[in-house]
Amino acid sequence: MDQNYQNKITMVILEDDNIYAENIELLVNSTDDITCIETFSNISDFIQEFKKYTPDIYWIDINLVDGSGSDMIYNIKQYNPSALCLICSFCDDDDTVFKAISNGADGYLVKGESNEKILQSIRELYKGGAPMSSVIAQKILTAFRTEIAPDSNKLTPRESQILEELSKGLKYKEIAVKLNISYETVKKHIQNIYQKLEVTNKTEAIFKHLYGK
Repeated sequence: MDQNYQNKITMVILEDDNIYAENIELLVNSTDDITCIETFSNISDFIQEFKKYTPDIYWIDINLVDGSGSDMIYNIKQYNPSALCLICSFCDDDDTVFKAISNGADGYLVKGESNEKILQSIRELYKGGAPMSSVIAQKILTAFRTEIAPDSNKLTPRESQILEELSKGLKYKEIAVKLNISYETVKKHIQNIYQKLEVTNKTEAIFKHLYGK
């Protein structure tokens, strides 16, 4: 593995499909800006060794041979609060998806995405986005529309619209361009959203309605 990872996005992989893990490792190590510093195939080894590493991103499968990768997110965040957790799994049922997000997942890909989408998602996550496969994003937006009513959260239509764009991973400037409003207006709307929902970041704002937390 490439140990010369200064100025690169660093990753640790937790994946029990050795061939898939190797392919992801080779993919990211073929780039100039991303590198895998360690790979684990089971939770037992991961728990024993993960504190040796402080990567920018943890690439995590859910259904592992000895447990759920989703359950590891809490431990990761406790040890390395600034770390980002990107789920990549065949599992896309509502319960699994929402549990992973509730546990602190910062992005969610379904296995089978193209190499281009994978690299794009890693970079997007590192830059502050919330990358998701389209099927996952649709689940979130459907739940958003179903669970949040204007009377209950007091968000204006514009605030709801901006929150939806945030859930797609768009940055403030991109939202401003898409909605034809100023960057400062977007910032003000987002401040209002955080205040109304009593949250401190966009992940909490997007998903608080799903869990009441």
